[in-house]
Amino acid sequence: MPAELARQFVPGTGIYPILPDWHELLAAFCGHIGDRPDAHPITQCARALAEIHYAHRGLREGGPSHLRTCEVLVSAIDAWVEMQAPHADRCPRLLGAAIDEMARAQLDANQILKSCRNGRDERVHTAFHRLAVLAGRWTDLVAEVVDGQPPLPKDEHR
Repeated sequence: MPAELARQFVPGTGIYPILPDWHELLAAFCGHIGDRPDAHPITQCARALAEIHYAHRGLREGGPSHLRTCEVLVSAIDAWVEMQAPHADRCPRLLGAAIDEMARAQLDANQILKSCRNGRDERVHTAFHRLAVLAGRWTDLVAEVVDGQPPLPKDEHR
C-alpha cells in the first residue's frame, strides 16, 4: 500500500489505514464502530474484545471459554499486524495484547465513572489517566510497526 494511503480510510472500498488510531479503538470499545462487515478488521476485533469483557464483568475470571475467545481475538489482531504492517518484526510487544488491555481499561474507567457521584473523584482521574497512557502507548506502537519509528524509552514521554 502506498505510504499516502497507509493512514487513510475510504468507506465502502475496503481501503483501510494499516492500523486504526486510538480514537477509533475507543469508539469500537464503546460500540460506536466495528460492527459492520466493511469495518476495519482491527476495530471489529477491538469491539468484540470489549463486548466479551463487558459480558463477563463480575464473573469469576470470566470462565475458560471467555479466555479462549479473547486469546483467539488477540491472536487474530497479531496475525493481521504481522501480515499488514511493514515493520511488525521490529516490535517486541504484541499489539493484540495492547488492544485487549485498552479494552479492559476503557470498561474499568466507564464503570468507575458511572459508580461515582462526583466526576472529580480521584478514582475517575486515575482510571482515565491509565486509559490515556495506554492510548499514548498504542500511538507509539503504531508508529513503530507502520512507520519504523524506534520506540521511545518506556514511559519517559508520558
